[in-house]
Amino acid sequence: MRLLPVIRLSLVTENTTSPERQLEKITQYAALGDHELVQITEADYDLDVSGAVSPFDRPGLGRWLRDDRLDSWDALCAAKLDRVSRSLFDFTALLSWLEAHGKSLIILDPMMDLTKPEGKVMAHMLMSFAQYEREVIGARVKDAHDKLVRDGKYTGGMVSFGYMPVKLAKNWGYAPDPEYAPLVVEMAERFLKGEALGAIARWLQESGVPSPKNVIRKRNGKPLTGTPWSATVVRMILQSPAILGAVVDTNGTPLRDADGFIVYRADPILSSDASKAREVYEAIQARLALNTVPVKVNTSPLLQVVFCTCGAPMHSTTTNRTSYPSDRKGEPVMYAYRYYHCHSSHRRDGRCSAKRLNAEKLEEAVYGALLDFAGDRELTEKRLIPGRDYSEEIARIGEQIGHLSSVVAIGQATGKDVGKEAETLERAKAEIARLGALEPIAARIEPVRTGKKFRAHWESLDTVQRNEFMRSAGIRADASRDSMPELDFVSRPAGQRTMTVIDDDDLKAVIRFGNLGDLLTRASAA
Repeated sequence: MRLLPVIRLSLVTENTTSPERQLEKITQYAALGDHELVQITEADYDLDVSGAVSPFDRPGLGRWLRDDRLDSWDALCAAKLDRVSRSLFDFTALLSWLEAHGKSLIILDPMMDLTKPEGKVMAHMLMSFAQYEREVIGARVKDAHDKLVRDGKYTGGMVSFGYMPVKLAKNWGYAPDPEYAPLVVEMAERFLKGEALGAIARWLQESGVPSPKNVIRKRNGKPLTGTPWSATVVRMILQSPAILGAVVDTNGTPLRDADGFIVYRADPILSSDASKAREVYEAIQARLALNTVPVKVNTSPLLQVVFCTCGAPMHSTTTNRTSYPSDRKGEPVMYAYRYYHCHSSHRRDGRCSAKRLNAEKLEEAVYGALLDFAGDRELTEKRLIPGRDYSEEIARIGEQIGHLSSVVAIGQATGKDVGKEAETLERAKAEIARLGALEPIAARIEPVRTGKKFRAHWESLDTVQRNEFMRSAGIRADASRDSMPELDFVSRPAGQRTMTVIDDDDLKAVIRFGNLGDLLTRASAA
């Protein structure tokens, strides 16, 4: 009989000899039984392959179960049953497949003849135990991993930027990275002083600071990639409670314990004082709420601000035109004509037939309407009134209660006087009950007058900055050359309006500005 060796090992280490010992047993059995042993190489071994993987999906054995190799062997031979599989379902499927193809399976320890009914029964019993053992081991590994996470221990993988894994007495933990933690502090300071997220990203890139993913690669001794810094990455770092020392998942969501308290793993980066760090963090979140992620813009000042009546955005385009004197006797003059056109008007399906709009006239109309609406208004800044989160105090007192409970219980059991500790324990319980009943106080923002008019601010912005501001403020203009359906029922609002209607011969438009107070505070924060 031609025997095909089945070699599998879940975890390979430097001192592993299991594959050689498995093959040696199979070779001895083949020699004693005068069987022919199919020659295989290490490529046919299944190393670092879990017993939960189906035999048909394994890189080594799987290729021998395909039709083009079935004629080269008669039976599979494994040193032990778990080298074939640790799944009862997969094992049963393999036996059915072998029987359908006229093949057999030989297990050496314990010796089983699976061509006989009693051999199949014993194999199924042993496989049930093997599957149970695998599931128990998996559950233990998961419980151990979850406990490490709950305790704030390092479990491998990504580490939040600004922190590094450190060896503890048992397992691993986290600590602020002396090289990168100061950079997080400077990122926060720059942002709170008004620097844009994109500018902070450029500063990090130009300073040669590796991106968060490259920091991990650097620690692991791997070559760095070209992953650059971006405004989005800076936002994620400043927005994550990880900079307070919290345990977060890959989405940046903080881990909470059974009582709903955020789990902290290390000292906060923003300040050695936890309360001060919390105030800085809340100030960052308040400003981030006003600083929506900008969308890249091109040279169109009104990109994503002006829209066609069909709903599609309008784009700015420049073309060359020739102007002739009225008498046609002078030299023609070439000039650049800039206009806005509907994005859908170029489609072959003819979705929109909107005509071009003169860019200068449209921009002048939108800018003029905006300045007419808010130009003489005073900008207001938003002053942060810090809030209060009691989770840190509750967590600290909770640890105190756990310690005192243990001290009091041991003291009472041994006859030691622990009256003082018992009194402290009761006070701690009362305090945690009081804090637990308090509602967290959210940080709030109050407007403060600046003395600067919106018109002066607007004139200080360049084209890209004006576009970003109008988009962030939700300003929108719907425009057309010939007709505007809304003009049939929209009248010019009087007084402090939030909408302007333009009804000229070759430009019809409805411009909306939204809330005046929000617009003025956004201008101050820009």
